[in-house]
Amino acid sequence: MPSVTKLQNLIDPEVMAAIISAQLPKAIKFSGIAPIDNTLEGQPGSTITVPKFKYIGDAKIVAEGEPIQYEQLTTDSAKYTIQKAGIGVILTDEAVLSGYGDPVGEAQRQVRMSIASKVDNDIVDTAMTAPLSIEHEINLDLIDALEATFVDAPDNFENVDTTGVLFLSYKDAAKLRKEAMNGWTRSSELGDRILVTGAFGELFGWEIVRSQKIEDGTGFAVKAGALKTYLKRQLLPETGRDMDRKLTKFNADQHYSVALVDESRIVRIGAATTPEG
Repeated sequence: MPSVTKLQNLIDPEVMAAIISAQLPKAIKFSGIAPIDNTLEGQPGSTITVPKFKYIGDAKIVAEGEPIQYEQLTTDSAKYTIQKAGIGVILTDEAVLSGYGDPVGEAQRQVRMSIASKVDNDIVDTAMTAPLSIEHEINLDLIDALEATFVDAPDNFENVDTTGVLFLSYKDAAKLRKEAMNGWTRSSELGDRILVTGAFGELFGWEIVRSQKIEDGTGFAVKAGALKTYLKRQLLPETGRDMDRKLTKFNADQHYSVALVDESRIVRIGAATTPEG
């Protein structure tokens, strides 16, 4: 008796979910600066509250016999809403069974790309709400201006990791590399020092990353610990059958939120204004 090819053997939501979930973190290009945090999985509520501790100030010299001064540890907090990003595709029986290309594999790939791109957009949008900001042209002096802004930031600690990642548009990154000349380090020469996948190069210790999601003349500089991507649950895939039209629907969604957890570790760059006159 000849074997029968069944669509449930070709479109398995559990298999597709496992593949997409495994590849999703790598597909999120900005995950290097907003690492994924799974601590919210299984917790009730649709919002998260991120506490932000204020610096108590530097210690002071205490004379012999004199009491040590006590400071109150205070916090600010910010609330973020968990949101759902989802998308689906429709696969006809003819497309799946024809053997032309790999429609099931392509569906997995595009669903993964679509959700990852939405998370990336939210990471960029959150980064561009950072309270620390400067207006500066994209040139070699930008690095000094950024470092000065980090140093002067309220509640800033003297950290060892004084540099981080600078995100720019493709045009601005190319302009910066041209101006840097011999001061530019190619990404192939960075080795284990690469902080974010897809780095374009390094300048004065700052890793430069290009993105089409950033407008010319703008960008942001970020250090580790500034952002987080909270996942409420793992990717949820579902399939549905339309027997009248002989097609299968597949969709997936991800519940998450991107949070700014340390405002002293990120500076957004605004386009420099041209003086009138």
